[in-house]
Amino acid sequence: MRQDLLFKRIQSLAVGLAMGLVMNSTRAQTRPATPVLAKVPTKSGIPMTHGTCVICHKNHHASSSAILKLSRAAADRLCLSCHEGMNGAPSADFAPKLPAWSGQGSGHMAGRFSSRRAETYARTIPAGQSRVIRLIQDCSGCHDPHGKERGKLRMTAFDTRGQLLDRRPQSVAEVCFGCHAGSEAAPLTSGNPDMGQLFGKGVSSAHRIGATAAGRPELPSLRTSAFQGRLDCTSCHDNPDPAGARGPHVSTNAALLKASFGHEKDMGRLGDRVNELCFLCHDKQSILGNQSFAFHSQHMAGFTGGSPSAAGSTQPVSEAAAALGIRSPRDFRPGRSGAFQPGYGEPTTCATCHNSHGSLRQSSLIEFDRSVVSPSSVGGPSFQRSGLGHGTCTLSCHGYDHVQTRY
Repeated sequence: MRQDLLFKRIQSLAVGLAMGLVMNSTRAQTRPATPVLAKVPTKSGIPMTHGTCVICHKNHHASSSAILKLSRAAADRLCLSCHEGMNGAPSADFAPKLPAWSGQGSGHMAGRFSSRRAETYARTIPAGQSRVIRLIQDCSGCHDPHGKERGKLRMTAFDTRGQLLDRRPQSVAEVCFGCHAGSEAAPLTSGNPDMGQLFGKGVSSAHRIGATAAGRPELPSLRTSAFQGRLDCTSCHDNPDPAGARGPHVSTNAALLKASFGHEKDMGRLGDRVNELCFLCHDKQSILGNQSFAFHSQHMAGFTGGSPSAAGSTQPVSEAAAALGIRSPRDFRPGRSGAFQPGYGEPTTCATCHNSHGSLRQSSLIEFDRSVVSPSSVGGPSFQRSGLGHGTCTLSCHGYDHVQTRY
């Protein structure tokens, strides 16, 4: 019995010595640019997909009290030391790569926001039994580095009010709502940061999470061949490089979009690409052919073909403008300032009339860009739907005073 006990102690010491030698050897070696992420079994039998702990953590004998190799504020840099750079073919053993940051576009990591206010965002959520969930601005805000499967999102779901749900996420949006919904939503560059309100019950119209092309047969512009999945945040917010790592990590476009999208102020910079995001799912030829709205083409191409230099200009107008009772640019009534506004009769963008997320009060995603659209001589701005593809507008836009103007 005593010999057995002695043997077990010797065996335990040998195992401990071997583990110490392995850890010291690991620290002494230079970590390769693309480390092997072996699946190491744990006591529970569940593999740790990021391999040995010392890839990210200091050992127990480290002099610093920090458990990560880098401080929490620099945790993103720790992840990117493996997950950014030359994008070789990812495999079961190597880390998938994000493109190196060029300083242009947008990213979800610290230092890559157009708004500095988002850099310090943090939210603590009680999760019962003295457990809390802390959402902060680093990779762990969306990903669980100790998860069973590499690359998976956190298994915490949130509703459109930003409240924790007692189940696993059923969409990417239910992960995003943790930071982008409710009164504690992360600040945005502009506008209301509470995105959840535009996807909750009772909104008049939205790009609803989980919607499919098959469920919207009344939309003639919808490219069913291109849009075959379910709508989710990553339908629009994604890597524009189809060969790159998926998800809203980094984009050459603003707002982590997978294609260009802009307002009228962006037309000089983006040109013909200003509505590119919309045309990923909506057929451009259908839009320009006025299949879903009688004056889509004229709003996008311009009613007059150019901006008059003065109110007395006799520049010709389009056939569509004439159908609205506009015989010449004189009929574009000037605003109360007594002068035609900038952009008079000129092309506009999808974003001038539509909010790409949704509208609380109006159908067809109608939410006017107030930097371009203002109240009419009798009030507004407002839109009233009278049928599929039809309605009336009361507003002032590009110098034209719409008063119950029918479309």
